[in-house]
Amino acid sequence: MPSILLFGVSGLVGSHLVLALKDKYPDFPVTVFLRNTSLDTYLHDTASVRRIVHGTFDEKDKIVALAKEHDIVINVGSSWDVGLSEAIVEGLNQQPEGKKTTLIHMSGTGNFVDKRWKDGASHPEAKVWDDNNPEDMKLINPSMLNGGPDTVVLNAGKEGKIRTYIVFPSGIYGEAAGPVPALGVIQLVFREKVKELGFVPYVGQGTAIFNNLHVRSITPFMLKVLDHALQEQSPQGSVYERCYLIGGQEVPYKEVSEAFAKLFYAEGLTSSSEAKSVPLEEAGEGELPMLMASDMRFVSNRAKALGWKHDEVGLIEYLGQQTKN
Repeated sequence: MPSILLFGVSGLVGSHLVLALKDKYPDFPVTVFLRNTSLDTYLHDTASVRRIVHGTFDEKDKIVALAKEHDIVINVGSSWDVGLSEAIVEGLNQQPEGKKTTLIHMSGTGNFVDKRWKDGASHPEAKVWDDNNPEDMKLINPSMLNGGPDTVVLNAGKEGKIRTYIVFPSGIYGEAAGPVPALGVIQLVFREKVKELGFVPYVGQGTAIFNNLHVRSITPFMLKVLDHALQEQSPQGSVYERCYLIGGQEVPYKEVSEAFAKLFYAEGLTSSSEAKSVPLEEAGEGELPMLMASDMRFVSNRAKALGWKHDEVGLIEYLGQQTKN
């Protein structure tokens, strides 16, 4: 049976994925790499993980050695850490010539914002990315939000020894499946922002489009990608034809900020339940202002052909439920 090395098991997506792997592939030996040492009993007894290795993403030699030992590496641990992706690729490349190795990397659609406009307004002319168009995927580069690791993975796939697949989810929200609390990236960055500014901002008119999806929709698709990889004797098409953009609802940022403002007011994190319009230069630090300022538009034609769908509760409704609780 193919062996799987999973990064990110203590995070939001990984907490769901490790349980799904147990259910779908109970005979596949799964190794997990994580820093947290309090989850061992849960991972062994509940998630049926075969092997647990503790460490950090800075421990390159340890990661290289692990990747060298496994048939399949799934990285849902970091879409930003270039060194982690480089270590995984290095380890997989050290495997015997002719051995079938697979890397499934989770990135993010923060790459795909149209920065020609940064005024917080939606623009009809904004680029709509298509995962079924290799020319769009060829535009991925290290200057993008998640582009550094993506470029490492794509280049590795071009060399032909590693079969690479990249999944690009949009803004993730939801709750962890395991005993350790974990939030989606969009929840985390909004929490950081309200702590930084004391209020929840949006840029300009706030009509710029934000695509988002519930974490529960990601795991079934990750399993479809894994199924696809297992069935392919050799990859079909170029590395750019193994990229999948997945998302759910498109919502104006003003509506997103307003929903978060109500939630944070109920939690006592801010003195106002209203979101506030600000120019980009007053929206603070981090990646959120850049995302708020521009449209994020894409279509998931390739992903849909593989079975992608989003049937979960939308972000605004989800935040409303959290506010009532």
